[in-house]
Amino acid sequence: MRRKLLGTTAVLLIETVLGTSVHAQDASGDAVMFEEITVTATRRSQSVTEIPSNITAVSGDRLEKAGISDISGLVRAVPGLALFDEGPRTSGNRNNFVIRGLNANPANNNDDNPSLVQPSVSTYLGETPVFFPLKLVDLERVEVLRGPQGTLYGAGSVGGTIRFIPKKPDFEEFTVDVNLETSLTKSASDPSFDGYITVNAPVSDKAAVRFTGGYEYTSGFIDAVGLIQQEGTARNPGGPVLADPDDFVGSGAAFAEVEKDHNDARAAFFRGAALFEPSDNVEIQLNYAYQEVEADGRYEDNPNYGTGEDYVSYKAYTDPQDSRIHLINGDVQVDLGFARLTSATSYADVKTDSVSESSGFLRTNLASYYFGFPRLYSPIVRHQRTKTFTQEVRLVSNGDGMFDWTIGGYYMKRKLSFDLLQTMAGISDYTNAIFGLDADPLDFSDVLAEGRTDETFQDLAGFGELTLHATDRLDVTIGARVFHQKTEGEAGIPLPYASRTTSFFYAINPLDDYLLGGYNSYEQSSTDAIFKANVAYTIDDDTLVYATWAQGFRPGGANALPLIDPFGNDNSDIMEYESDTATNYEIGVKGRLADQFTYTVTLFQVDWDDFQTILYSPFGQNYVDNVPGARSRGVEAEVYANLSENLSLMLGYAYVDAETTADFYYTFGNPDTLVPTGTTLPGSSKHALTVSLDYLVPGEVLGGQFALHGDLSYRSKTATGFVDIENFVQDGYIELDDFTVLNASISWRKDDWDISLFGENLTNSRGTTQGLSAEQMGEMDQSRGVIRPLSVGLRLKLSL
Repeated sequence: MRRKLLGTTAVLLIETVLGTSVHAQDASGDAVMFEEITVTATRRSQSVTEIPSNITAVSGDRLEKAGISDISGLVRAVPGLALFDEGPRTSGNRNNFVIRGLNANPANNNDDNPSLVQPSVSTYLGETPVFFPLKLVDLERVEVLRGPQGTLYGAGSVGGTIRFIPKKPDFEEFTVDVNLETSLTKSASDPSFDGYITVNAPVSDKAAVRFTGGYEYTSGFIDAVGLIQQEGTARNPGGPVLADPDDFVGSGAAFAEVEKDHNDARAAFFRGAALFEPSDNVEIQLNYAYQEVEADGRYEDNPNYGTGEDYVSYKAYTDPQDSRIHLINGDVQVDLGFARLTSATSYADVKTDSVSESSGFLRTNLASYYFGFPRLYSPIVRHQRTKTFTQEVRLVSNGDGMFDWTIGGYYMKRKLSFDLLQTMAGISDYTNAIFGLDADPLDFSDVLAEGRTDETFQDLAGFGELTLHATDRLDVTIGARVFHQKTEGEAGIPLPYASRTTSFFYAINPLDDYLLGGYNSYEQSSTDAIFKANVAYTIDDDTLVYATWAQGFRPGGANALPLIDPFGNDNSDIMEYESDTATNYEIGVKGRLADQFTYTVTLFQVDWDDFQTILYSPFGQNYVDNVPGARSRGVEAEVYANLSENLSLMLGYAYVDAETTADFYYTFGNPDTLVPTGTTLPGSSKHALTVSLDYLVPGEVLGGQFALHGDLSYRSKTATGFVDIENFVQDGYIELDDFTVLNASISWRKDDWDISLFGENLTNSRGTTQGLSAEQMGEMDQSRGVIRPLSVGLRLKLSL
């Protein structure tokens, strides 16, 4: 895994709109015509145009032929979907998707702690609620459900839900697909390489297996020029090497050589499935997924320091992260005649080990606490593991009667274990030396902070939806979810007496173990219900109009704060936070025109009541609290057009106005940290545009066919935080410019062969999706999270 794989690459400059993307292809693979996709978003099979809500479905063929194989590529195919793109190193394996601008977390790329609040978009792999930056290969489709989906999909779906549906084993045919890809990226010295194989094998007429597995090496493109020499490794960092070994008190750190392309990554993945049909009305599928990612650094640079060049970092340490997932699940479906019974059981084990750099924050904001220590470098090592068990049982009606109904029960138990260790090598000996304690030194360590979280979250719910077919054209749907949730655990990030400076500044008995009182136990539980109502009317065979009122929610919890902080502030009022609720008001129309166009137009407003966000205690600790509210309103439109037998077009646009609806304060009780009414939510862009064009060249060339593809995505400007507050370093507010990304490919297909030349980010757009400010991290350690630069390469697929 750690050895770079170098492959040969063909480099091609692509100046026209090229490629092979389709919405849904026929079996020959030669069509570029859009076809309707059947989805199961409502827990029953329906065409996208038949479902009275705003859903985008992207076929697996389209993803493959457009070269979309990771989560960051989805924004190219799904209008209005946003992502804080971090490349392979997704901080703490966080879910950074945003739909309809519903996000209240800062868009920064330096926090590897477990997220204090659940994401606003829920994600599923098949029937399993889980998030991991999975390799998006061998998928049947991706379904993106916009707006709150709480009745069927539970907690975390205030903005929407994304479902990744793998292909099922096929009883009919033995197939082998081999996929290879290599590319060069601007500013990267080495080529990237990606290869995987997919096998489908019938065992009998009632059993089949399918698996896909492969390896990916992604070349780095960020040069690390500020690294120090250290007595350790990137993943097990040690203290700095002294520039002058004879001057312990006054010497700075010795600098290391420039590490070019330091943010490369390696990934290995495997997914397997076994499908059994012991009878005509029973289906059993067992699934296993494994993925391991080793990322040596972030997709971040600092163009505002030093030479001012792009793709250069000045941090003292790199930020590696290693993560892996084991996912086991079993799905059983039984056709009872009057209804279909489904049982979905899963167990996921996700582990993440990371190192992050905090030196800039300390040098900028806390240097005086360390009395001139000349080697103020402080890496943080984190270990996180989450084990999740889920069980869902549901019954979905069959038939064409007056009523359709779905009823089910759900249980989740998630256990989180997390620890961190922050050190500053040499600080103990230094403080003893400057205070003249060499002969009888105080017994302090070089540990600045240590943290631990052990938490258990349980969710028990019952849910149901009922649809009345009042007439041949009028449908009325109501739904509800009743749930009981409980969070309990022990957590804290106490500050040990790491140096003499701590006791001088706080004048607290040095015999105490921790400045913040050690670890704190917490417990929170709630019982509640959410609801949904929908009215749909079929005007004619080609046009559907609908109106929806629906709710989503995120669970409440507790903060691991001391009741009394070192400044004497009472935290009792902020020890717990409640669940938040999003209520969606939506009207839409969707349909077909002249058998050439399918379209969806939606107007929406989402009221986000008592939304959870990360605030700061008077002592400066992060905590979660409910603030009065926010709302998001806008319009979404998608058009799929078959302009001719050889030419198709997809056009999507989203306008989103997401802002707060009441004043609140970033710091509890501090009026100088006001966030006023009407503040735009972090990471929310007003405008998003997605366009793709596909053309199948008539006739044959060398016995095969050429296909051209191009796609464009645009995102307007956004910001990393709520507001820019003077002298409030925790905010780290940065305004991020708008950007456009253009991709293209040209493919030649013949029989079992498919060869593509492609270009991604053809204009070498410097897209930034997050960042850390100079006010927060200092001039040297400020950063901007960037998308991958211009890449050109070759793809090859062989189907046997």
